[in-house]
Amino acid sequence: MRGSLTQSLADNGQTQTVPTKAGAVRQAAGRWDEIYEHMPIAVYVCDLDGLIVQYNRRAEELWGRAPKIGDSHERFCGAHRLLLANETVLPHARTPMAQVLRTGQPARDVEIIIERPDGSRVPVLANIDPLVNDAGELIGAVNCFQDISRLKQAETELQARERWYRELLEALPAAIYTTDPDGRITFFNRAAAELAGSTPELGSDKWCVAWRLYEPDGTEIPHDRCPMAVALKEGRPVRGAEAVAERPDGTRVPFIPYPTPLYDASGTMVGAVNMLVDISERKEAESRQIGLMNELNHRVKNTLATVQALASQTMRGSGVSEEVRAAFEARLLALSRTHDQLTRTGWKAADLASILQCALAPYENGSGGRIKLGEAPVRLPPQAALTLAMVLHELAANAARHGSLAAPDGSLDVTWRVLGDNGERRLRFEWQESGGPPVEAPKHTGFGMRLAERSVTRALKGSLDIAFDPGGMRCTMDIPLPVST
Repeated sequence: MRGSLTQSLADNGQTQTVPTKAGAVRQAAGRWDEIYEHMPIAVYVCDLDGLIVQYNRRAEELWGRAPKIGDSHERFCGAHRLLLANETVLPHARTPMAQVLRTGQPARDVEIIIERPDGSRVPVLANIDPLVNDAGELIGAVNCFQDISRLKQAETELQARERWYRELLEALPAAIYTTDPDGRITFFNRAAAELAGSTPELGSDKWCVAWRLYEPDGTEIPHDRCPMAVALKEGRPVRGAEAVAERPDGTRVPFIPYPTPLYDASGTMVGAVNMLVDISERKEAESRQIGLMNELNHRVKNTLATVQALASQTMRGSGVSEEVRAAFEARLLALSRTHDQLTRTGWKAADLASILQCALAPYENGSGGRIKLGEAPVRLPPQAALTLAMVLHELAANAARHGSLAAPDGSLDVTWRVLGDNGERRLRFEWQESGGPPVEAPKHTGFGMRLAERSVTRALKGSLDIAFDPGGMRCTMDIPLPVST
């Protein structure tokens, strides 16, 4: 059988002139041996007994030696020693070449490590095919193998990089996990398991690492409708959502999710990554702040009540008129009402329309719709809200005593608008009375008007114009607004 294989190789090496493109190539390259020698891939051939009958220069380079053709001690492979990918020594008689010669079945993409006589090692990828004669009888096999050192180095570097990223994700204090396109969890870090209170099942659990999910108001969120599910189904990042994770032990953790779809180079979605930021401390701080604000509001109201009681007792019997005492108490009440509004918003801002409604509330009974207010939304910072509340109280009290609200047919029209852009905004406020008693300019400026003028021009840095027109008093204010309102 060895003779048959050798003769077949010799016949293939004969120079032939054939009128084909293949023939032209063979004529240009010379004998088959020359093509065989110049192939960039290592090739060797064994007969049915495993004796090496031919190999090329590239095989010799990878082996690091030149085995003797037909040597009975050189069977199945010309390498000094072979190892498996796990570095276990592989005897020559159990090599893939030996297996192909025994079974007649090809071997594909087999990774082997060649150890040269000098101790250096080369990882190779081998592909072995059986050789048969014209009668279909197995007569040997050919092995084509190539150096994959660079590929293995790249794989090693990639594995090292992946390990580094995994270690980085594990070290992060934020809970992070990833899913495939169908939502199955493929990775989670230690923080994610701690937040969930359990260990997710990779490849099985879907959408979220949490056992149960809830809206901040306590409504349960099905897993297939959680923020990660929305991000995967709609192919977009989800931001600004809050949720509450319930652990198996019943404890709950408020968090903010940041699910983001991931895409490959072709634009195909390959999964998503989600970061869960535990906001328990923030929620606790907010709760403490609300408690402190409520306590502060309670104490301030008690203080105002104490001031009111002291003033009432002081004024009583001191010759102070009931009218003066009532005006003082009304001013304290106006301040207290605005204080309540600011407390409800966490002392962030107060709505101008609400402040105005509180100022006019004592005088609306029986007004029959005589009071018309604007609807433009304007939010005022705390200090501006408190100051303007006092000004509006004085205007309302004056209208009830001397102006349009003191007459059955009188009316009040209040409008406002914001002028300018975000760089410089101003509030234009107009108070127009009509249908009241005849209007005359006062001979002396009372406390209320002095308070209004000083509050607007000094505290609010604006302008105030009060006109005592015959048809009714008109007040125009122009007040700068902070950019953030």
